[in-house]
Amino acid sequence: MNILVVDDSSYQCQLIIAMIEDSGFKAVCANGYKEALELLKENSVDLILMDIEMPDMNGFELTKIIRSTYPEWMPIIFLSANDSEVYLAKGIDAGGDDYLTKPVKQVVLAAKIRAMERISLMKSALDRVNKQLELLSCIDPLTQLLNRRGIDSMLNNLWKDNIEQKAELSLMMLDIDCFKLYNDNYGHQKGDDCLAQVSNIFNHALDQSNGVIGRYGGEEFIIALPCTPIASARFKAQEIINVLLAAKIEHQYSTVLPYVSVSIGISSTCTGAANIEALIKQADGALYQAKANKKNQYAVFNSIDTNT
Repeated sequence: MNILVVDDSSYQCQLIIAMIEDSGFKAVCANGYKEALELLKENSVDLILMDIEMPDMNGFELTKIIRSTYPEWMPIIFLSANDSEVYLAKGIDAGGDDYLTKPVKQVVLAAKIRAMERISLMKSALDRVNKQLELLSCIDPLTQLLNRRGIDSMLNNLWKDNIEQKAELSLMMLDIDCFKLYNDNYGHQKGDDCLAQVSNIFNHALDQSNGVIGRYGGEEFIIALPCTPIASARFKAQEIINVLLAAKIEHQYSTVLPYVSVSIGISSTCTGAANIEALIKQADGALYQAKANKKNQYAVFNSIDTNT
C-alpha cells in the first residue's frame, strides 16, 4: 500500500509516517491541500490519511475535490482530534471511508490500513472480472471474432485515429455466397461449423496485416484496414477470395461454385465518407454490386471495377 498522509503539522505527519512504516507500509507526507493534489498527480496512491483541521482548505473540502477529480476509488481515512458524531457523519458524507481520532494508536491504525488493503484487493479482483466480462460481451461465441458491439466500438476508435493520423482507412464487407442454400440443405449445425471454419480462414488471411475482423451478423463480416490505401485493400480482398476457394469447403447447392465462396465490397475514406456509418454504407453498396455481378468477387464503391 502506498499511503499519502495529509497534515499541515510536520510533527503529526512524521509521527503518523513512523507508525505506518513500522507496520510495514510505505508513506509520503503532504503539507496541506496544494502539496496533496500535486502528489496525487505524480504518484500512485492506494490510501489517504486525511487531517481535517487545516488552513486554506480543510480535509472535508479536499476530499470532495479528490472524489470529483479521480474516478478510481481510493480509500480515505480522516484523522481528527474532534470525536463528535457530527464530525464523523460529515466526514463520511464528504467521501471518507473511515474516521480515527487523534492521538492515533499504532495498533488501531495498522488494523485499519490492513482492512482497507483487503477491500482494495477485492475491488481490484472485481475490476479484473468486470473487464473480462466486458471483453467477452464484445466477442461472437461461434466464430470467436468481434461481434456487432465489438465492431461498432472498434470502428469508432479507428475512425478517430484515422482523423488524427490523416491516413486512409479502408473497409471491407464480406458475405458468404448462397449461405441460405447451405443452411437449408446441410442443416444449421453444419452451417455453424462452416461459419467457424470460414472465420478462421479470414482471420488467418489477416495475420500479416494490421486488419481487424468481426462478424457483422449472420454470414456477413467486416474487415477494417487502418492506414491502408484502397489499392492494398483490393489486393487483400482478392487474397481472401483465393484462400477461401483453396480451402475447398464443399457447397454442392451453390449457384456459383461447388465450394463455399465469398463476395466483398470495399470502401475507403478517400471516397468522401463523412462518418463511419457512411463508410459502412458505401462498403455495403459495393458488396451489393459484387453479389449482382455473379458473386465470388470484390467490388469497389463508386467504381465498376470488379475482379472474378
